[in-house]
This record gives sequence, structure tokens and C-alpha cells, in this order.
Amino acid sequence: MQSFNNSVYSFFLCTFMVLGISFSTTAQSSKPAKGMEQTVSFKVTGTCGNCKERIESAALDVKGVKKAEWDIQTDMLVLVGSSKMDKQKVANALAKAGHKSELAAADPKGYAKLPGCCQYDSGIEKH
Repeated sequence: MQSFNNSVYSFFLCTFMVLGISFSTTAQSSKPAKGMEQTVSFKVTGTCGNCKERIESAALDVKGVKKAEWDIQTDMLVLVGSSKMDKQKVANALAKAGHKSELAAADPKGYAKLPGCCQYDSGIEKH
């Protein structure tokens, strides 16, 4: 009977160890490992090709961003970058350049510097 109890005890101990390692690995993998790339996206308002160039350029100037692609039809900005990339910092850089996003309001001074064709709050159509 004692060997049966030891076997049951060993079985449960091994099971809990395997589950613990499994959960630990899953929890750690939710953030990109150092040196790994991550992809994030969020909405950024703009109207034209000039906006596209400005948005992508401002995003690429932020540390950790390797690729930036803004879609004029959907207003979605897709970023690819290192684990150091911070999408809030990107949103702040875009706000300073005059573009609002779902993460940050446009800086009024930055917005005022936009060419007329890029002032999205004036009711201008995408072109």
C-alpha cells in the first residue's frame, strides 16, 4: 500500500511540475523576447499621400521602429520593430507632427503646420 501511495504522490508531483513549467513558459511568451520583432497597429488620422509620408517618417524616427506602413483607406498604421518599440512613443511623435491617433490627440501647433490638404478636421475628403 505504501508503494502505491508513493506512486500516486510521484504522479501528482510530476504533473504539477509539468503544468507549472507550461504556465511559466506561456506567461513569458506574451511579451517579445529581447531581440525579437513585434508587430503593433493603431488608427492614425490623415487624408493623402503627403500624410502617409509624414506619418511613416515620424514613426520611423522613433527608437525601435524598423518598418511603418500607413493605409489611407483604413487609417491603420502597422509597425514592425524590436522589443524596445513603444507604440505610445510613436503616437506621441505623430501627435507632435499634427496627426491624431487612437492613442494621442494631435498637438495644435503641429496640426496648424499641416498643409491645407492634410488638415483632416476641416472636412476635407481623402485624396
